[in-house]
Formats: sequence, structure tokens, C-alpha cells
Amino acid sequence: MHRIQWLTTLLLITLATTTLGKTAEKKIAEDKSIVIVSSYNPDVKSINENVSAFYEECTRRRVTNTIALEDIHALNLPECFVWKDRLWGVLRKYYENGKKPAAIVLLGNEATAAFFSTNKRQLKTTPVVMGMGSSTIIKLPDSDTIDLRHWNPRPYDLTKDFNDYNIIGGRLYQYNVKKNIELINYFYAKRDTLVFFSDNTLGGLMMRATFIDQMKNNKKYVTKFIDGRTSTFLDINEYLSNLSTGSVLLVGTWRIDSSNRFLVRNTTHTLGAGNPTLPAFTLADVGMGHWTVGGYSPKYHTMGKYLADDVIDYLRKGKKKAPTLVPNKYIFDYERIKLLGLSLNGFTADYEEVNKPISPYQEYKGTILTVLALLIILTVSLVTSLGFLRRSKRLQRELILHGKELERMKEKAEQARQEADAANKMKSRFIADMSHEIRTPLNAVIGFAQVLTSTDINTSDEDKQEFGKMIMLNGELLLKLVNDILDISKIDAGKMQFDIAPIDIVNLCRMAATSASATPKEGVEILTDIATDELFIETDKNRLLQVLANLLNNAKKCTERGSITIGLKKVDDEDAIAISVTDTGCGIPKEKAEKVFERFKKLDSFRQGTGLGLAISRAIVEQLGGKIWVDTTYTGGARFIFTHPIHHQDTEQA
Repeated sequence: MHRIQWLTTLLLITLATTTLGKTAEKKIAEDKSIVIVSSYNPDVKSINENVSAFYEECTRRRVTNTIALEDIHALNLPECFVWKDRLWGVLRKYYENGKKPAAIVLLGNEATAAFFSTNKRQLKTTPVVMGMGSSTIIKLPDSDTIDLRHWNPRPYDLTKDFNDYNIIGGRLYQYNVKKNIELINYFYAKRDTLVFFSDNTLGGLMMRATFIDQMKNNKKYVTKFIDGRTSTFLDINEYLSNLSTGSVLLVGTWRIDSSNRFLVRNTTHTLGAGNPTLPAFTLADVGMGHWTVGGYSPKYHTMGKYLADDVIDYLRKGKKKAPTLVPNKYIFDYERIKLLGLSLNGFTADYEEVNKPISPYQEYKGTILTVLALLIILTVSLVTSLGFLRRSKRLQRELILHGKELERMKEKAEQARQEADAANKMKSRFIADMSHEIRTPLNAVIGFAQVLTSTDINTSDEDKQEFGKMIMLNGELLLKLVNDILDISKIDAGKMQFDIAPIDIVNLCRMAATSASATPKEGVEILTDIATDELFIETDKNRLLQVLANLLNNAKKCTERGSITIGLKKVDDEDAIAISVTDTGCGIPKEKAEKVFERFKKLDSFRQGTGLGLAISRAIVEQLGGKIWVDTTYTGGARFIFTHPIHHQDTEQA
């Protein structure tokens, strides 16, 4: 009997421990991030396009994981010794306190090579996908004593050689040397010298390693190399000019020569122009359209969406797959084919051509469309003329309608006169309000100034400091009143200007909270509720800060105890954000939720202020492309919400 009770207790403890373990594992999983690591600065066009596509797909499929973007800032091959340290330097923080990322996304050859060259257990167990790089990589050297100019590393295949890593997908380019050799044999079967051309980059070195590996069993060609690691652009141009007539050139990649300077792609125009009869083929589309005859190259494209699909399928379904190899294509230059006396008549595979003459329709497309447009205009003119004839019969009826319209205009004019009278009354009220609002702080400034300057009153240093603070406080209040009046005048005159620029809205919200906390109110705490660390939008920083300051100041006036919270979040399915200011104060009745935005409206006439702050805030928000309102569903105080587009639309500013 005791044995049964002991077994039952042990079973319950085991079940409870398992349940708690799963709960803890779930919590850790909820804290995980998807980390994108790029080889270069994310502002580079290709990186930016792929990262944007990744974000959009994650947003579309409602991924809740935080997405972080890092880069190792790879520049040129001579600094490859530090890439592994840079990679671990940006990833280390994601492994603190026993956590690890939900997945890592590698963009580019440099980031991929650094990852698979870093022998760390944490990285090997983390799910990883690769993109924007070759299926063949090399492992980075461990020591900077290696002479990179003559280094011949072994190539590795990402689809086969890294089974000890947790690869869950990816999309990679495959540079097929054998297919390009077959293509060269098709056009130049009798040539026996093959010259491979690569530059002073990791990609160039990887292509060179791929070429050497795939040419191991090829006995036909004498292979030579043009290596950007040891040659300058001028050296290469001279070398090409001295090649024998039995040579064929296979171009890998071309960006940097031995001087470690980035070379514009136009230098390939110079190489082609200086060696017009040398047949050149391309492994990666380099020189296509002005130098190379053709090649078997990858179909380059933006692959961020597909990388996101692989990550999401793994996170939601546990689905792993080998990296997908991007299909290749044959591509030829029509003009080069013709110049070198070659023919594609017997070539049976599908291919694309560039520089091919266009058809007569394409050549004269503009003229044809212009003639069609003129015919359409003539037809429309004829129909319009017939319409004018019919309209003449309706003139009499329209005159009668115009008479009635004049009567309505008279009524509107009377209404406008009444509104003008109301405006005059409002102006008088405004002057009275301004007199009261300005007189109060001005009297304080004058009074304390008289005390400070009086020789008849013995004033301590502490009192002088306090009086000075009161003068400054009331002076700032006067300045606020004047600025509000100037702003409302600019709004009425349509002259409010905006200086639009990218800003970090998260930093701006925190700045507003810090500024509001600089003049604390006893018993009231200023808080922020922002889930992200950084979010850039296009806006006028000062005007948006003015809106936040107005909302925070109003909240402080109406909150005697509790908190004021600034919230920020992205609006689902829209290119916009929503910012809220929530307090625990006296609140706003639903029937007055819209009236508070009217000029000179104050729910409490005993509180200091002109009643212009919310009217100015609404004008600023609307001219920045957003909307502002009171959240009437919130009953714990008052909550103001306004939206703002992430990307500024070019509209005429008032």
C-alpha cells in the first residue's frame, strides 16, 4: 500500500515538473528574436530590398517574434580575419541569460562564411537560413599570418558539408562552371586555353575555388588566372591585350582590384573595348550587355519573402528543408554574337538575349500611340459638340435653377454675416481671455522682480533663488501663451511650415516623457509603453514634439495622483503608427470629446490656459497626415490617440 502511494506521489511530481518545464520553455520561446545578419550596411540597395521583403512577409503572416537587424560591415578581403569576431560580437547579446534567437537569417557571402567558420556550439544549435550568396563557401582563416594574395582555400557546399549545423532552409545561387565550359565548347571547340577572371573579394575568391574544384578532371584546357588579389585594373587590361588567339576568358566577379578600391562596373566597358575580339563568357552576369558573349548564370532576384517563408514554416510547423538552389539561365548578347561571327541557330536550350533589335511596332510605339490619341481626341470632340447642342435646350431650365440658387446664396450670405458676428464675439472673448491669462503671470513676474530689486526688504539667498524660479516659471508660461497665439495665427493664415526628415519616433516619445518629468508633479508618474527599441518615421520632429508636450501638459493639469503613459504601436495593415497619451485624471465626458478640440474650449475654466493647445495639436496632426481623437471607451481617466504615417506623403503644406 505504501509502495502504491509512493509511486503515485512520484508520478504527480514528475507531471508537475514536466508541465512547469514546458511552461518555462514556452516563455523563453516567446522571448526569442529573429536576427537578420547582413554582410554590409543595411542601406545598401540589395540588402535593403531583401530586408524589406522579409519584414513585409512576416507582417503579412502575423509573425509576433521581434525581428532584429545586425551587420558585420564587411568591406574588402584583407579584413576577413576579423569577420568572425564581428559576427559573434553582434550575436552574443542574443544568447545572454540562457536564451538564444528563434532563428538567424544570413544575407551575403561574408556573413555566411563568418557564421560557418565560427566554431561555437550556440551557433550550431540555432536554426539558420542563408540568402544572397553562393551555395559554395570557404572557411575564413584563423590567423592573419596567411598571405591572402596566394591563399587557395578549399570550397565547401552549404547543401552537404554542414550537417552539424541546424540549417532549416535558405535560397542560394549556384555558379555552374561545367555548364559554362560546355557553352564555351559549343562556340569555340578548338581553343585550348581557358583564363578565369576574379577580383579581390570574398565572392571572387569563392568563385575561384569553385572553378578550381570543378576543373580538376578537365584535361582539355590549359587554365590560367587573372586574380584581382595580385593585379590592378591596368595590369589586367595589359594582360588581356597580350593573350594568345587560342584563349577564352571566363569572368567570375569584378568589384575590387589589388589596390583595395571599389571599381565601378564601367571598367568592364574599358576591358571589352580594349580587347574586342577576345571571346569572354560570364559566370555571374558581369560584363553582360557590353563585353561578354553570354553565360549560364543565376536568375538574380529579391529573395527576402522566401527566406521569411522558411523561417515561419520552421517556427510554426517545425519544418526543415535543405537550402533551395536558385535556377540558372542562359543569356547572350545579340550584338557580341553578331560581332564575333557566332550563331545560335543550333542552340536548343531556352535562353534570353540582350541588345536585340526591336520590332517596328516597338520602335515606333510612341508615334502609333500619339496617332491613336489624336483619333480619340477627335472622337471625343465630336461627341462633346453634340453634347453642347443638347445642352442649349436646357439653358432655360438652368436659368430658373440659377434664380433659385441666388436665393440660396442670399441665405448663405446672411448666415455668413451671422457667423462673422459670432467670430467678432469670439475675438472679444479671446482678447478678454488673453488679458486675464497674460495678466496673471505678468503680475507674478513684476511682483517678484520688485521684491528682488528692493533695497528695503532683506531677502535671503534661498528666497532669491525661489523668487527667480517663480519669475522663470511665469516667464515660460507667458512665452507659451505667445507661441500658441502665433501658431493659431499661422494656421489661420495657412503659413504653418513643416521640416520633414527621418526621426526615431521611439526616441522622440521618450524625450517627451523625460521633458515632462523635468517639472514633476507630486504623486504623478510619467511612463512609456513602447514595445520596440527603434522605429524611424518621416515627420517634423519639433511639431510632433509640440503635440506630445501639449497632450502631456493637459494630462498633468488634470491628474492629481497616478500616472501618465505615452504608448506607441504600429497600425495593423497600414503604413502608420498610433501614439496615445493616457492619464488617470478626472477624464472627459463623452459628449465633450469633440468639443475639447475647439478653440478657447476649456472643461474647467479655473485651470490656467487659453484652450488653444488641442486645437493647435489637431491642426498639426492633420497636416502631417494623421488624425487625433479622444478614446471614449477608456474610463480610467482621459486617453488621447493620434495616428501618423510612417512614410511622408508629398502633399501641399498649409
